[in-house]
Amino acid sequence: MHKMPRAGILAPVSEWMISLKRIRQNLNKIVIMLGMTGLFSGFVWYGDWMDVQADEPVIVVIDPGHGGENLGAEYENYVEKEMTMIVADAMKEELEKYDGIQVYMTRYGDIETDMTLEERSEFAKSVNADFMFCLHFNMSEYHTLFGAECWISAFGEEYSKGYSFASVEMDLLQELGLYSRGIKTRLNKKGTDYYGIIRTATEREIPCVLIEHCHLDQENDKPFYDYDEKLKAFGKLDATAVAKYFHLRSEELGVDYSGYQNVEVPVPSGVVKPDSTETDVCMIEVLDQNMETGEVTVQVSAMDYDSGMLYYAYSYDNGETFSELQKWGDKSQDTITFTMQVPPHIVPQIVVNGYNGYDLYKTSNMISLPSMDYKTEEEIAEELARQEALESVAMEETPKKYKEVTYDVISEETAQDNMSLSYFLTVCGVCALLVLGMVYSMILILRSRKRRRRRRRY
Repeated sequence: MHKMPRAGILAPVSEWMISLKRIRQNLNKIVIMLGMTGLFSGFVWYGDWMDVQADEPVIVVIDPGHGGENLGAEYENYVEKEMTMIVADAMKEELEKYDGIQVYMTRYGDIETDMTLEERSEFAKSVNADFMFCLHFNMSEYHTLFGAECWISAFGEEYSKGYSFASVEMDLLQELGLYSRGIKTRLNKKGTDYYGIIRTATEREIPCVLIEHCHLDQENDKPFYDYDEKLKAFGKLDATAVAKYFHLRSEELGVDYSGYQNVEVPVPSGVVKPDSTETDVCMIEVLDQNMETGEVTVQVSAMDYDSGMLYYAYSYDNGETFSELQKWGDKSQDTITFTMQVPPHIVPQIVVNGYNGYDLYKTSNMISLPSMDYKTEEEIAEELARQEALESVAMEETPKKYKEVTYDVISEETAQDNMSLSYFLTVCGVCALLVLGMVYSMILILRSRKRRRRRRRY
């Protein structure tokens, strides 16, 4: 008896299982395809998102300092609110030549009413500003300070970003020829940022730098701002600093700062306080004294551990009077050498003030030197002038005196001749009288003899 094959009984089940397997394989392929499609779509979406992100412009706000009734610094014919407007217009025009940046200003031209610092920062917040730049010009109480400086927040990320940008700005200002007064923070009595524009911007988490381009009341800085084209040059310089900081490029200008390396500044954990103490060390040594010219060569050794050295001023009368502030020069050096001119006819007593980055100073030791009784160029010039004047007077008097002398000589010679003639005539007269006397005597003698002869005859 033959048994029925198992395949015959299980065939329908086997075929169903095979079909199920095929369906599962097809489903896997579909899932894989869907997955690949989704992944590809995800990459496409991410790329589009990145492109959108890359296309988002940098937003900056330019704040021309002062305006309206707030004139700012005034010196001679210069008014700060007018100057900052010229700089701001030039800065905006230059920045708009770059790709990927949008520029706003807190004011256009002058304004009838003062715009508060709060309003300026609030405006920057309303346009989602990435940075705010406040443009200013400086003056000092005693008209002694000179140079450019940047003020930044003393807190957190605003300090870090502010310092990084200010480093670019100060480098460009120094390349222009201005003396660097540094990058600084300043606090008020409450321990918050002193400058209102920085304080209100920081409260809104907007990095803000206040740029003091130079001092209006100092001859050292005047060549940098004394007509409008130079103010516009400041604006272009500020724009270049922004372009470098944000790695912008411009086909119109033919520049690309995408590879520019900013200074990396760590975010501080606490408040970055300003330096409130005088220079730590200031000592001097006299290297040479020229007794004939009054020149004294002095070596100054000074340092400040917080804010570095900025200026020095010297005195030859033990601090009664001082020179104008002098550039420290290489601020990385603790020692400098200079030559001063000491007036004549005094006993020099040399002292030096060494100023740190916050204009606080320490007075050095005093060195007394022997008196130098040389003649100054002015004194020599006065002596020469007096001598020339005397010679000129002498030359004018000489012909007159010559005539008087000549007349006197002639008169004397004439008198002498007259005396000689008189003497001669007198002698001749005497001689004549003697001769006449002798002749008369001879005649008398002859007559007497004739008489005697006659008497003898008779």
